[in-house]
Amino acid sequence: MSFVRKTVLSAVIGASLTLAACSDQVPPSNTWSLATKGAYDAALSSDGSMAVVASINHGGSLWQLPQHERVYNWNHKAEEYSLFNQVALSGNSRYGATAEQDRLTLWDATSGKPANFWALPNDIRSLELSEDGSYLLAGLDNSTAVLISTAQGQGVKTFTTDDQVTAVSLSADNSLAIAGTRTGSVYIWSIPDGEIKGQWSHDNQIRAVAISPRSDFAFSSAQGGEALAIDLTSGKVAMNMNISKSGDIAAATYTAAKFDSEQPLLLTGTSTGKVRLWNLSSKQQTGGWEATKKEKWKPTGVSILDLAFSRDGRYRALGSNGLAYEFSNQ
Repeated sequence: MSFVRKTVLSAVIGASLTLAACSDQVPPSNTWSLATKGAYDAALSSDGSMAVVASINHGGSLWQLPQHERVYNWNHKAEEYSLFNQVALSGNSRYGATAEQDRLTLWDATSGKPANFWALPNDIRSLELSEDGSYLLAGLDNSTAVLISTAQGQGVKTFTTDDQVTAVSLSADNSLAIAGTRTGSVYIWSIPDGEIKGQWSHDNQIRAVAISPRSDFAFSSAQGGEALAIDLTSGKVAMNMNISKSGDIAAATYTAAKFDSEQPLLLTGTSTGKVRLWNLSSKQQTGGWEATKKEKWKPTGVSILDLAFSRDGRYRALGSNGLAYEFSNQ
């Protein structure tokens, strides 16, 4: 893998974006309410069949979709709702994680019981569980990202950045970790040796990062709409995905992203509730949908918190308004 070092300005020259003739106004085919007053954070399993939600009023909970069944309530104290600011779910639905300031709990999603607990050095600003649940990656206030082995029950690596870590993710094969910071820097590290494998920057705080399951692409987005898809094999920009090119409003931001496990496809969600499907080979948008508001007569919108490629060829998303969505091309 080549070392990557790009700024947004130079990256614009290196790639172009072509929009296909598709609409972002297609409504969801299904919706489910998972949090009455909205969610601070939420995460989906890889196939979108399970979701963990940090509800504004009712703490943490694990849900099964499309059955719309609350499986477990997860809180740090008995008979008391925790104010979780970050949650995560392993891709295989084996483990969940909840964070409250500097306190982090790992949950066994089969039994619903806590599997481990840690008090980290600083407040947690971003959180991710690996596909198989063997690693937790927590981005902290103190400019570090801590990698925890769930089997060993302890931190195994500490990655250092230039500022507060606002977004983190892991590759499906546990070979790479990615983090973005408040200053707009993006770092990729090799998990086995802890070495930096790639680095680039945006002009604003990083809101979302992702690595493709085959570790051949990475995505990063910044507040204000800047976004890049990077080819990690060549070290070049695969797509410049500035949100203004996709026809969204100027204030919109990409807030979530997920790569498909089999094809060079990328699913993105925005702060305005738009969900889009991109083909990295053709550099085209091939699908577009819009998350509906919970109460149409109110001016409040919805921000997309997480996304998944469903097993049946559909797509699922979790919104800040507490709704789960299912979208279809059919």
